[in-house]
Amino acid sequence: MFKILRRCVVSARVPSQMTGFFGFASSLSSCLLGLAILLGYLGHPSHLMVSLNAAFFAISAHCLIFGIFTGAGKDTRELVQDLHLNPEFVGQTKSFRKITFPPALYAILMILITAFLGGGLSVARGTYWSTLHGLMAWLTFAYNLKTFWLEYRCVRENAAILKRVNSEAAKVTTEHPELAAPENFESPEIVDGLGGYQWGSHVFALGKFLCFLGWNTFLPYIYMRFIMGMIRLPVWPFIVLSVVFFSAGYFLRWKYKQYRPGGATPQRPVDGSV
Repeated sequence: MFKILRRCVVSARVPSQMTGFFGFASSLSSCLLGLAILLGYLGHPSHLMVSLNAAFFAISAHCLIFGIFTGAGKDTRELVQDLHLNPEFVGQTKSFRKITFPPALYAILMILITAFLGGGLSVARGTYWSTLHGLMAWLTFAYNLKTFWLEYRCVRENAAILKRVNSEAAKVTTEHPELAAPENFESPEIVDGLGGYQWGSHVFALGKFLCFLGWNTFLPYIYMRFIMGMIRLPVWPFIVLSVVFFSAGYFLRWKYKQYRPGGATPQRPVDGSV
């Protein structure tokens, strides 16, 4: 009857979870970028370490946008086709990609250029190079703030649209319960923009990634200490960062261990809550 049919219910928790998570990620990234600039003007030795972390978190936050709107567009399109919902939902979710993807890519490019200029400053001393790096840092900071705010607004509006999609789908499956029969679909999900009901699997994967970062935190230290010859480079920031990554990673893996690949996937409650 249908190749893929997703049974949807109204769920305010998952969209709000998505919005809140990105809001936290973008706020943290913005604070780190601002702190990196401040430490640079103060000439603090931890400027390089903080800048690397700021670049990592900011780029990761922008990449999260790609995953959110790609997943939301795919799930919404399939749902609208299968349940014959209003096709305007597809156009609305697709428009967010056109709005956010180009600025996100430009923001990432500006971060990389700023990092390149900062690396060049360590070997090419001079007022001109320092001024260029500082100017680019301010431009990158301002553009990322603007882009983060644009992305957050789109994520928030997209969450409201997904809630409406879930509501319309719930009405259809209530009026036509035969559409929600288990034999008519392969993987019942709530459309949430992050892979539907598999939100837990994404969080578990994030935990594994954080543990991976924890193991590899000392690679930049080894490179800067023994290859670049930065003898006075302190090791404690790398230790702290490694502990943070390990703690967060193992906590998420423990909290969402039921979503690990190959494990038993939790069954959806009858009332549709997650």
